[in-house]
Amino acid sequence: MTGFSKIIFPALLGGVLCSAHTAAQEDRPGAGWKDFDYIKQSDVRLAGDNAAGLRYLPVDRVSVAGIYANRSYGKFINYYQSDNSYTLGAQTESFYRFSPGIVFHGSVSYAGFTGKNMGGSAFINPYGNPFDIVEYSDTTRGIKNLETYHLTGAISADVSKRLTIGGKVDYTAANYAKRKDLRHKNKLLDMYVTAGLSYRINKALEIGANYYYRRSVEGVEFKIYGTTDKQYFSLINYGAFYGKTEMSGETGYTSENEDNPMYNSYNGASLQLGVHINPAIHIFNELAYKSRNGEFGKRDPRKIVYSEHNSGILEYRGSFSLKKGRNHHFLNINIENETLENFENVYRFESRPGGANYIVYYDPLKVADRERFGMKAEYVACLDVRDFCPEWIFRGGVNYNRRKLTASFYPYYRKQNIHYANCGASATRNIIKGKNMYGISLDARYASGGGTIGNDGLYAAPGENQIKPASMESGLQNEYEYLTTGQVKGNIGLKYSKLFDKPGIRGYAALDYSLTKAFGVKHLEGNSFNSATVTVGCVF
Repeated sequence: MTGFSKIIFPALLGGVLCSAHTAAQEDRPGAGWKDFDYIKQSDVRLAGDNAAGLRYLPVDRVSVAGIYANRSYGKFINYYQSDNSYTLGAQTESFYRFSPGIVFHGSVSYAGFTGKNMGGSAFINPYGNPFDIVEYSDTTRGIKNLETYHLTGAISADVSKRLTIGGKVDYTAANYAKRKDLRHKNKLLDMYVTAGLSYRINKALEIGANYYYRRSVEGVEFKIYGTTDKQYFSLINYGAFYGKTEMSGETGYTSENEDNPMYNSYNGASLQLGVHINPAIHIFNELAYKSRNGEFGKRDPRKIVYSEHNSGILEYRGSFSLKKGRNHHFLNINIENETLENFENVYRFESRPGGANYIVYYDPLKVADRERFGMKAEYVACLDVRDFCPEWIFRGGVNYNRRKLTASFYPYYRKQNIHYANCGASATRNIIKGKNMYGISLDARYASGGGTIGNDGLYAAPGENQIKPASMESGLQNEYEYLTTGQVKGNIGLKYSKLFDKPGIRGYAALDYSLTKAFGVKHLEGNSFNSATVTVGCVF
């Protein structure tokens, strides 16, 4: 852990214990067995970008806090993941009704991850960027550390009987480092803010709108420790492990001792429509559009902007909620589509009179054109709900993803079109005996996919001295197999909760274990992956 994490982790733990102690001093009859997760999902607007939806909090207050430890291992992993890792973390989250017309929501969390035998991408999340920087050799794999800090704050306030306004801030900071050459050190700052309102036309109809702004910067610095005659190569992956190789040196994407940032800026808005057919049935619809612009490199007269990108994102979110007696049913649908273009800048250094150098940019080259589509549909049944705690929870759903891309190294190109999906079901049973509650959950999922792994071609006949693109076949085959091969995943969870003597607070301990098993693996080193998590916390 870094020095900062040595401070923040005990502080989070102290905050958890202090919050629990404070809650224990308050007499809140009826708090009993409140389930935080059920309350949060009881109305889709509570977790939306438009914070005006917080007004529908069904309780006056509810909070959860806990610490956890995770251990994961196995050889069925994607190209940038670890086959042997552990994570320690702490988190707390709260909803609080300050007055009849004002509601607050906040959360804070810390996670410290250590993974062995890691290589692949130099970025924290390679799928969130327009291109990737991939280690060209598996012999340079080593330990990576990732620390993530997350803070969220939101408020809704009734301006009148019909109008509500809201605002939200979501901030993430992370430090990422590899401890073996070719080393990299990353610093991520990611923040988004929203401002929105909702207006109740009558008892049956409600409309809403909100503005969305996000800014993220992930600085990447490469370094070789000590002196060595060994050369380290990376693949500048425009998509489908196709692009160009680069040796770490004084200039380029992987220039040593140079903090090159990946910058993204999002602007967007969304519209919401809520329909209350009767007190038991609620339908919610949200349509959002976001534009994204960004670049890799520093926009400075003496620095290089290596690439620029832009995209458009269209999202739909819908929810159907039915309450019948003590039973609550949900049907949630999420759809997202993003089209992105990435351009690599063409430049050269020129000298002014007197010897000063400056950079001249020419028309950029389009190196990637991709489309990403995702859809998720889930049905949830919470049965025999008492004191906001269901006795049974059943879930079933499907998640589908498709990726189409063209990576170009003119006049060469590679096209890829793959899809993958998973479906599954789970059941949770909560048994209350006096001041004790015992919970058990079982989950099973199946995933598979297919498509075209890579189709190479030419836009035109190459020149006599034309440089050919680089391709990393091992990465291409490993990623495709991980995403599309048939696989099953099973999960079992055990949870014990106990009410304390003071009303309104209960402690819990939980154990979750999952096993993923893949079939017909040819390129990956193994066909299984295990993950176990222990959590201790309280709800108050």
